[in-house]
Amino acid sequence: MKTFLLRWLLDPLTSLLALRLWSRERSRRPYDAAWRLARVIRHPDELLYRVHGHRPDDPGDLLP
Repeated sequence: MKTFLLRWLLDPLTSLLALRLWSRERSRRPYDAAWRLARVIRHPDELLYRVHGHRPDDPGDLLP
């Protein structure tokens, strides 16, 4: 199941807010980042999870 669909099924209000944020700033922010921002707006206690989504999966990717 795609992440997009799973998010809509599990938390439609956050997904709707994310869609509104994404549509306003379509050229500057991908939908995943908009969804994480919407999640933090609705659930401020999850701020640490938002930061996790912006890090590479493998720390070795940062090395030259």
